[in-house]
Amino acid sequence: MDSGRSAVHLPSGSEVGHDEARTLVLRFLRGDIRADPYPVLNRLREAGPVWLGDGVVVLSSYAHCAAALRAADPAPAPTGVCPVPISRLHRVLHRALNAQAVADLAPLVRTFVDDRLDSVAARGRLDVVSDLAHPVPLAVLSRLLGLPDGDAQWLHRRLTALGAAPVLPIAGTGGPPVPAARCEAETELETYLAAAARGRRLGEDSGDLLSRLVRADGARLTDAEAAAAGRFLLASGYETTAALVSGGVLALLRAPHEIDALLRDPGHAVRLVEETLRVDPPMQIVRRRAGADLDLCGMRVPRGTLLLLLLGAAHRDPALTPHPDVFTTDGVSPHLGFGANPHHCVGAPLARLVAQTVLVRFAQRVTGPRFAVGSTSYRPSAELRGLRALWVDADGFAVRDLPWQPAASGLPAPPSSAHAARAAAGRTS
Repeated sequence: MDSGRSAVHLPSGSEVGHDEARTLVLRFLRGDIRADPYPVLNRLREAGPVWLGDGVVVLSSYAHCAAALRAADPAPAPTGVCPVPISRLHRVLHRALNAQAVADLAPLVRTFVDDRLDSVAARGRLDVVSDLAHPVPLAVLSRLLGLPDGDAQWLHRRLTALGAAPVLPIAGTGGPPVPAARCEAETELETYLAAAARGRRLGEDSGDLLSRLVRADGARLTDAEAAAAGRFLLASGYETTAALVSGGVLALLRAPHEIDALLRDPGHAVRLVEETLRVDPPMQIVRRRAGADLDLCGMRVPRGTLLLLLLGAAHRDPALTPHPDVFTTDGVSPHLGFGANPHHCVGAPLARLVAQTVLVRFAQRVTGPRFAVGSTSYRPSAELRGLRALWVDADGFAVRDLPWQPAASGLPAPPSSAHAARAAAGRTS
């Protein structure tokens, strides 16, 4: 059974004072309300921008967050120094992960998903997090970078350490310092990937992403730059995709009619993934830095200000949809789960492919799925909304050779950012 989310009851309809808003921000940043942060986030959105002092402002409306994503620069990483300018890093990875390259990975993703389901079929239950959400994205990213399958557990431990605690070293927020384990994991990953890149440069071209990065004509990266690109892809794509996968399956369990919709049309997975990104986004906080004085929807933001964008609040802005707290796959509701131009997430197409594929196969092969024991629980990080575990009992598991798609069915492309922007403009006009 699922005991659901522990509700946080807050008064509504009254003005939110600065002291209350600051208290709510600190509760959220400390991870005190992970079971269901949305009543607090909705209350913060009513408060408007919250200035914490020390050059930090918290934004929670869709309009403010979208404007900040377009106008401000990505905030520097709290540890380490990336040898590649972020703009160049994005260009390189966008080229490497173009639409055709991601589409070519679809058969591989399907194989990994079926392999994982086969591994738990005899058990009759699965932990969505450890059996699907973590292994599948890591297997895909490892194969993309040409990393040995046997290194998966080593990589998992390092990548998990990167997101083990909130990384918001802001005076006055009560956030913890950057843990030593995170710094150590970053160093070990850099060393590991630099060695792998050096091997590609000195050896034969193996056709993987690292080989292309160190051998590309006119855009060749050094070993350190290629390692930084690989770490960026792993760090930004692994935990967030895992959280999206487990969040999507959780949505299916809470709304079984969506499983029926998937069985009728696997293409329905597109809408399910987009709505999961809107209602329960893996990335709850995005950091931006004002590289110049900014005007965000009439609010002046001085140069150098650190902006914390609360996507979980922005996505439930009543300006976008009449029922913002309701999970529904009817219509198109915009979200900022993958950022916005010019810093749109380079791994978005791959994350969507993995999540859509897992949801389709879960619906097709896991028969009679239901919550196994206890309630859902989340990791303590305020930035990444990731489940610790999600145990599911099943009546059985369908065979592997079950067709993936009925005749004339497919996985259509998600709505373009331009389409989402038009939808948002229509709802806020």
